[in-house]
Amino acid sequence: MLRYITAILSCFAFFLHLPAQSDKPAYKPKADTLTVQSADTGHSVKKAVILSAIVPGTGQIYNRKWWKTPIIYAALSTSIYFALDQNQKFVRYKNAYIQRINGRPDEFSGQPDNWILTNMEIARRNRDLLFIASAGIYVLNIVDAAVDAHLFYFDVSDDLSIHIIPSVSYSLPHVSGLNWQCTFILNFYRKNKKS
Repeated sequence: MLRYITAILSCFAFFLHLPAQSDKPAYKPKADTLTVQSADTGHSVKKAVILSAIVPGTGQIYNRKWWKTPIIYAALSTSIYFALDQNQKFVRYKNAYIQRINGRPDEFSGQPDNWILTNMEIARRNRDLLFIASAGIYVLNIVDAAVDAHLFYFDVSDDLSIHIIPSVSYSLPHVSGLNWQCTFILNFYRKNKKS
């Protein structure tokens, strides 16, 4: 028990001498770089969303991210193609099972009833999942157009810097320590509106 109390008091004593704030900052940042633009940006989020909802990919073209349009069409057409393929298999197994119940020969005459039912359920499940994936790709297309429209005028630049400044702190009498200070400077600004 005495060991635990000693450990807790040692931690408390260690953190007691650490300074929380300094009266004088080691690094004085430059003037505020944030500039306020007018609310009229000329690029509409609503228009990008509506375009992308009506015809997938047109919101990306409106946002000048035309390279995303073939990706959207490839993803949509692939998922829809395989969904329709699975639907054909489902109908094929279903018709074979109905013919077998009615006593007529079917194309899977060498297979048991259980095999047809299992394959029919697998095809149905795959078809449903692929249609859900198609709907998800469609919604993702709209969300991507909205996000790109919101971030249309923001500039992505290399103006990210870090300053590491070592300093010596004398917070308590006869106790000194080496402190490290990291300052991250992030400059966020908008591109100028193109006329």
